[in-house]
Amino acid sequence: MTNYTKILICVLTFMLICSGFPVLSHAETIQSISEKAIVLSENEELVPILKEETANSEILTSIPNQSEVYVLHTGTSYTYISFTDPITDENITGYIENSLISVPETANPDSTDTKTAMLNEEPLDSALEETRTPETTTSKTKALAVEQQTESEVAAEQVPSSSQQETIKAPAPTMRGLVVQDSTNVYAQAEDNADVLKSYPEGSILKYASFNNDWYICKIYINGVATTAFIKKDDVETIDSEQTSLTGIATNTLAIYSKATTNSKTLKSYAQGSILKYRTFAADWYEATVYSSGTAVTGYIRTKDVENRVTPQESLSGVAPTKISVYAKASTDSKKLRSYSSGSTLKYKTFTSEWYEATVYISGVATKGYIKKSDMEEKGTTYYVYGATSLNIRTGAGTSYGIVTAVKKGQAVTLFETKGNWGRIETSSGITGWASLSYLTKTKPSQGLENRVIVIDAGHGGKDPGAYYIEKNLTLQTAKQLQTLLKKAGAKVIMTRSTDTYLTLAQRVAVSHNNKADAFVSLHYNSSSSSSAKGIETFYWATNVNEKTLAQYVQDEVVKQTGLSNRGVRTGNFHVIRENKKPAILIELGFLSNATERKKVSTETYQYKSAIGIYKGLEKYFD
Repeated sequence: MTNYTKILICVLTFMLICSGFPVLSHAETIQSISEKAIVLSENEELVPILKEETANSEILTSIPNQSEVYVLHTGTSYTYISFTDPITDENITGYIENSLISVPETANPDSTDTKTAMLNEEPLDSALEETRTPETTTSKTKALAVEQQTESEVAAEQVPSSSQQETIKAPAPTMRGLVVQDSTNVYAQAEDNADVLKSYPEGSILKYASFNNDWYICKIYINGVATTAFIKKDDVETIDSEQTSLTGIATNTLAIYSKATTNSKTLKSYAQGSILKYRTFAADWYEATVYSSGTAVTGYIRTKDVENRVTPQESLSGVAPTKISVYAKASTDSKKLRSYSSGSTLKYKTFTSEWYEATVYISGVATKGYIKKSDMEEKGTTYYVYGATSLNIRTGAGTSYGIVTAVKKGQAVTLFETKGNWGRIETSSGITGWASLSYLTKTKPSQGLENRVIVIDAGHGGKDPGAYYIEKNLTLQTAKQLQTLLKKAGAKVIMTRSTDTYLTLAQRVAVSHNNKADAFVSLHYNSSSSSSAKGIETFYWATNVNEKTLAQYVQDEVVKQTGLSNRGVRTGNFHVIRENKKPAILIELGFLSNATERKKVSTETYQYKSAIGIYKGLEKYFD
């Protein structure tokens, strides 16, 4: 036998032996559920997590190069991952380019150690929270569950079929949602024609995470088996995780329900005019705590059944034109606490569209009561002192009368009656007397920035780092530069935050309202999926008076000072300006997603120039 013949026999024998073993495809090597991976980029320190599987997608956030992530699903060009912020523990899911994902080699999945680890792994908590809803399964669901169990048992010994080679695992839930229609289905796949695993009735509260533009992803239990499922985004209303406490009145007799549906049990009823406390929940529902047999129970109030108290409340005074009553509730059907004769001067606070809130004394005890708005006439007309550094207020209508006090230029007084060229007025401190009408005007004099209340809102902060994990630092540095400039001009400056702390959007607006701001300026730095985006832009809310003028002045001056591109002013549906009853703007001071611009705006020199621009814009506005 020749050497060539021996070699040929050896090769054929080896091929025959190998043919007895299964060949693992590439698809099978990525079957691992939620495996660890490393984000690796050769050029960038920060890698973007995208909302969609496209290069033009919105950037949810950016994470440091070499961060550890979990692979939830691998697609053609993008990998769906889960990343946990090591500082805030916030879980973020989104897409990263496949080329930036490196999956480390793992042990043989058939080894004893790996199998033991899988058996000992504790299941995640259910991602669906059912509010007092008994579990119901259709015959189709039961059949599906049995089918899944059978496949699971067989899969331990067989190579997975092609339909099983791509696995998606539901991430930890990040949102809560409310079923607002008769029922909501949960599907086996993110497709309209997929099998329905389960249905939930109106008022049920569900937990889930975002999957793509049209679907949420979650985990449910069917016959004790954890199953990944999908919910159509249009089928549920996501609940705001940052609830706000509110106070209001029952506009009619109202019920508090056990679920956010009128088809549920009534926990308690309240009469019209009752003062209630509750929390924001969904578009049509508030959440409240009621006590049943001494036990605290969560219930739900329809938003149309109550009217919220005005926030912040404003202190007022007025005159009773006829005999009026103060009621125990915001209803004329309630008990009368006290009555006042015609001409009585009363002090009270704003409360709702039809009622004032007042404090009266019953047997020496301070008691809260309510006055019908239509029963009162607000005191006089507001005038301002002008044409003199200070104006003397006298005991009578003439210079021969003694001086009671003096009011500085620009301060407001209330005029009640006139006698010749003299008027009977009341100062802001409550002192009454007579002043020359020659030094009073209805037009509020301009004082520039002096004594103006300016609220500076450094965007983001604390657990919310903002764009590229540095935005919160840049906004605070710029805010402090602006604070110094405004204080030197005599303005009263209020900072929403002076340190690396987290505030909700509602808390930021509350700072503006509580301090009766003359202007509210929210500072931000921009980000875009396009690395070429650049420049300054300023936003305002169109329904508020003079905000467009304020935005334009600030935009023009910041562009002039910094030299960055002018992206103009526009309306922006941002909570801090939309919900703000005071003149408010939000300014984006450059793009962090543009490497060149990011380097420039991170300097102290740039932040000082942008602060100068904002200062000059405010100065123009108040002049």
